[in-house]
Amino acid sequence: MARRLLCRMILNSNTTSIKSSLPVLGKKLHSQVPTKEIQIPVKFGHIAGKLWGNSSERPILALHGWQDNAGTWDPLIPMIIKDRPILALDFPGHGFSSWIPPDMQYYQWELPRIILYLKEYFKMEKVSILSHSMGAIASMRFASVFPDDVDFYIAVDSLIYDDYDLDAVVGKIPTTLKKALIAQTRLNDEPPAYSLEEMTKIWHLGTRKSVALESVQHLLKRGIKPSKADPNKYYFSRDSRLKYTLFNPEDKKFVEALVRRLKCPTLYIKAIDSPYSSDAYSIEMREILEQNNENYEFHFVPGTHHVHLNNPELVAPLIKNFIQNHNLSL
Repeated sequence: MARRLLCRMILNSNTTSIKSSLPVLGKKLHSQVPTKEIQIPVKFGHIAGKLWGNSSERPILALHGWQDNAGTWDPLIPMIIKDRPILALDFPGHGFSSWIPPDMQYYQWELPRIILYLKEYFKMEKVSILSHSMGAIASMRFASVFPDDVDFYIAVDSLIYDDYDLDAVVGKIPTTLKKALIAQTRLNDEPPAYSLEEMTKIWHLGTRKSVALESVQHLLKRGIKPSKADPNKYYFSRDSRLKYTLFNPEDKKFVEALVRRLKCPTLYIKAIDSPYSSDAYSIEMREILEQNNENYEFHFVPGTHHVHLNNPELVAPLIKNFIQNHNLSL
């Protein structure tokens, strides 16, 4: 396994002690844990990631939320990493990963396929998953469709998509498709540029203040590029087509069938101040999961949708206890 990992990754040694390239954000990003930047080849380019710890063991996959990137795990991973490496990935179109080809659009079921691709690429017998939001939803789908291929699944603040106001969903589709079409014509154009202070505020407000101002720096490190037009400014480097992903709700019976198939040890951490997955149907799915999975744990924690990023000290003990209770390994 170690040989396969070393041979298959493009590695650039790095440690977390390097100074941030964002001078106005001087807060230390994380502690002294060795990291490597990696690139995993795919047909349209590569999937980028940040490998924490050694490269000789099967890594835990850390999967981020919509329009975030692998930096979302920077505060938490040093608190939980022990023996096994953790591979924090950038989904396609995010962070340092390649964008999908022109005239294509991002699709929610593509992410479980990415997880399957990674499993096959690294020849893993089983996958261990730490996930948040969109990454958690994709991981739930993967763990449900392939129940024998996941040894544990940790989800922060999402299990399923929860927007079942069908009239509102359908009403948004025409505008979304039109904007997506416009975005296809601007793939080679540099987006608007801002100062770092402006970008920090924009990202903070864009998450409805879910990402605290002081936490934005972790996402900026992989989420911006210097402007060619103005060297003192930066632009958001993620694929603008991500904004127009159609997160359409699925048939409730279909979702229930997925939830009933989730059998691996599962830890679901729900942020109290987050509006997501707080509706009656999401609660019903949690109850079904509790009834059908004897290895399921659920915990509320105070905080926003990005509680793992803003307050990792609240999340880390729950993860470590879960791993210990189920005789798993970190």
